[in-house]
Amino acid sequence: MGFFRKLFRRTPTTGPVSLKDVASSVTVLETVPAVPVSLVNGGVLGAGETSVFQGWVSEPATLCLYELRDVVLDRSLMVFLKDGKPLLETAYVQDPAAVAALTVRPEDLVTIPDHATPAAVCCDHWNSNYYHWLSHTLPTLHALRITGHQDARLMLPASMRPWQADTLALSGFDAQKGIPTEHGKQYAFRRVLYADYVRGAADFSVSPLSRAAYESLAAAQPPTGPRDLRIFIERGPASNRRIPNEAELTAALQARGFLCVRAENHSATEQIQIFKRARLIMGQLGSGMANCVWCQPGTVMFELVAEHHQNPCNLLMGMQAGLPYWGKLMPTGQQDDDHIAQSEKPLDIASVLHELDQIEQYLPPV
Repeated sequence: MGFFRKLFRRTPTTGPVSLKDVASSVTVLETVPAVPVSLVNGGVLGAGETSVFQGWVSEPATLCLYELRDVVLDRSLMVFLKDGKPLLETAYVQDPAAVAALTVRPEDLVTIPDHATPAAVCCDHWNSNYYHWLSHTLPTLHALRITGHQDARLMLPASMRPWQADTLALSGFDAQKGIPTEHGKQYAFRRVLYADYVRGAADFSVSPLSRAAYESLAAAQPPTGPRDLRIFIERGPASNRRIPNEAELTAALQARGFLCVRAENHSATEQIQIFKRARLIMGQLGSGMANCVWCQPGTVMFELVAEHHQNPCNLLMGMQAGLPYWGKLMPTGQQDDDHIAQSEKPLDIASVLHELDQIEQYLPPV
C-alpha cells in the first residue's frame, strides 16, 4: 500500500518540481548548439524578393532520457504526476488550468507491472498527428535503441494507425508488444522511461539524434528511381489553413511537371520512398511537410507561410535534414495568430510561380 499512498498524496513544495529533481537516473543524449538558418541564396532572390525567417536561429538544448519512479501518467493530457502533483515540464501545449486541476483519480488508475524490461512513454497527446509522431516519437524510439532499451514496453495508443505501426516496425519495435492506453485512464508506474523529445523540448533545436533516427529509416528503403522529383504537397480537403484556390495552384504546378501528392494517401514506406527522390518540396504548414525529414541533403524546401501564423517548425525539420529553405509569405486577411484559420484571400499564383522560377536555379542535380 505504500506505493499507492505515494501516488495519491500531495506533498507540499516551494515551487515547480523538474524532471531532473524526481528522476532516479538521467542520461544526457545530446547537447546541441544554436544554428543559424540556411536560406536559398541567403534569403534574397534576383528581383529583391526575400524569404521569411531572415536571421532565424535555432535554440540550444540539452536533451535527456529520464528514469522516473513512483509516478502516474494521465493519458488524456499525457502529463505525469509525482506525489499527487503534475510535473509541469511534461505538460506539452496544455491548458494551464487543466494541468493545475489534475489529480490522481483512483477510479481511473491502471497499475503497470514493473518488469525487468522498463515501460517507456514515446508519444504526446497528439499522437495521431503525423508531424508530432515524426518529431517526438521517432527520436524517442531511436534514443531508446541507442541506450540499450530496444525491448522497452512502449505505452501506445489503443488504436494505431497503419503508418504508426509501420514506423514502429521500421524503428525496430513491435507494436504488439506495447501496452495499449486509453483516454480517460491514468497509469501508475514504479519505473518508466521518458525522453525530452516527447514533450517537444527539441522542437526548435537542430538535433543530430533526430536526424539519425530519420536517416536510419530512410536508409532501409531501397531506391525506387532517380532523384528527379519536384513535389507539391496538397492540403486537399483539410480545413485548417485552407487556401481557397489551391486547386488552381496544383494545376499550374502539374503543368510544370510537378508530382502533386496528398501524403495521407500513401503508406509510411511509400512516403519515405517518394521524398527520398525529391529535388524540391513545396507546400504549407501541415503534417505532409514533415516528410522533409526523408529528403536528401540539398533538397530545397519552398514553404508557403500564412501571414497570420508564421511557425518555423517545418523550417526546423528541414534544417535537421540539411535542406536550404525558402519561405514565401502569403497574405491571408486574418488579423490574429491562429494555427487553424483558413485564408480569406486567394493565393497570388503568378507571384508564387515567379519566385519558383528563380528558386529552381538552386536545385541539386538529377
